[in-house]
Amino acid sequence: MNLPELDSYFQSLTDITDTISILNSPYESEFDSDISKMENFLNEIQSKDWLATDKEYFNLFTSHFSFHIKIVEEIVREAREILDPERRMHVKRLVGYCKSSEEWLADLQKRRRATETLATA
Repeated sequence: MNLPELDSYFQSLTDITDTISILNSPYESEFDSDISKMENFLNEIQSKDWLATDKEYFNLFTSHFSFHIKIVEEIVREAREILDPERRMHVKRLVGYCKSSEEWLADLQKRRRATETLATA
C-alpha cells in the first residue's frame, strides 16, 4: 500500500479547511467546491487500508484526522451562532461531513483495537 507522508498529506486538508473557515465571515468563497474537496479527501482516506499500517503511523493519522474534525466542528459551531441564512445549506453539509467522518473514524479505531487484540491473543 502506498501511504502518504502525513504532515504534507494533511496540509492539503488544512488548506481546504482554511478556505471553508471564512464561512463565518462576510467574504464570499466557493463553499460548494471546497466542501466537495473535503468530501473527496474523506473518500480517498476511506479507500486506504489503515488497519494494515504500523501502530505509530495509525495513531499519527487518527490524531491528524481527529484534529481536522474538531476544527470543522468549531467552524460549524461558529456558523450556527452567526447563522447567515444564505449559508445555511453549507452549514448543513458540514454537519453531515462531521457526522460521517466521526462515525467512520470511530469504526476504524474500533476495528483497529479488535485487530490488535486478536494479534496479542
